Amino acid sequence: MDMSETPRGCDILIIGGGIAGASSAAALGAAGAYVILLEMEPQPGYHTTGRSAATFVSSYGNDTIRVLNAASRPFFDAPPEGFADFPLLSPRGALFAADEAHVADLQAALDDPANAGLLESIDTQAALAYSPALKPESAILAAYEADAADIDVNALLQGYLRQLQSAGGRLVTSARVDGMLRRASAWQVETNVGIFTAPTIVNAAGAWADEIAALAGTASIGLVPKRRTALTFDPGVDISKWPLTISADENWYFRPEGGDLLISPADETPQPPNDAQPDEMDVAVCIDRIQNHTTLNVERLVSKRAGLRSFVFDKSPVAGFADDVDGFFWLAGQGGYGIQTAPALAAFAAGMIRDGVIAPTLQDFGLNAEVLAPGRLCAAFGD
Repeated sequence: MDMSETPRGCDILIIGGGIAGASSAAALGAAGAYVILLEMEPQPGYHTTGRSAATFVSSYGNDTIRVLNAASRPFFDAPPEGFADFPLLSPRGALFAADEAHVADLQAALDDPANAGLLESIDTQAALAYSPALKPESAILAAYEADAADIDVNALLQGYLRQLQSAGGRLVTSARVDGMLRRASAWQVETNVGIFTAPTIVNAAGAWADEIAALAGTASIGLVPKRRTALTFDPGVDISKWPLTISADENWYFRPEGGDLLISPADETPQPPNDAQPDEMDVAVCIDRIQNHTTLNVERLVSKRAGLRSFVFDKSPVAGFADDVDGFFWLAGQGGYGIQTAPALAAFAAGMIRDGVIAPTLQDFGLNAEVLAPGRLCAAFGD
């Protein structure tokens, strides 16, 4: 690493300008830290964040995710004054539909105490009233989450970036990290736009998080980026009131997006981190599944896109300091929940980095550091 250039110093250097990096940068800046946020693309949120079909679904995810959902919802309902010009959430609703083969799975979800007050059991007639395109045999049993809501992802991202700027922090785009070295009590980070130094690094690099870890000399968390495909088309009917409609086995879903209908095969195809693009086989599978389970006829696509959702083995996020190097904080592995859990994870990161404690507001929801800590993954890799 060439150290002839004078480094640009800060308190905390965050790598990755998606929603995880932007939200944690805003929270740390508000706590008094001078933060620099690095993004390798020309604009923040280019990859997973910018391609997300984000709907806030409280019943979504495992137990840890649900705690983060609950802790994040107050922020979405009442963001700080001036954060956004319009509400971050728009009413949508979410409908989970089970065919004969998956009735027992959906009934188990309805019986789960964690879903009490979130999911309402409804019959086929009620399901078709909410989501008229469903075939009756695809909704033998259904569950409805009335409080599910569309998230304005761009407003959320831009609000966090404004908070960062207001706190005196900086966003540096087109900044690719090429090398990292820990010297004394600070990291030296080499990029194509110069050298940055900070005592603490936050690894919020999304699908690239394990690659950043390798540059830092810290152990992998076993992150697996998985491609998710989404298509849009004009169904030729008014869909504005349709809910997010998901198969009980999460094998397909659809929801309004603007005047079009977004459809997905809910694929999770492992692939290396890159600028994900739709695979034509996934496109065909998506259309086939939607047409098999609904009365929709997908004739002409308006758009196709894909994004990477990155998971570790237990499908919970990884947030906490690495055990094997100093000053390296993980904020990765959010999977498909990164948008809706961003407020809680940002508050968690800020509390742990600045004070070594979980914010009291998060403790009230029952969050503990162990379920997020990177150290929990060691057993899975024999370390």
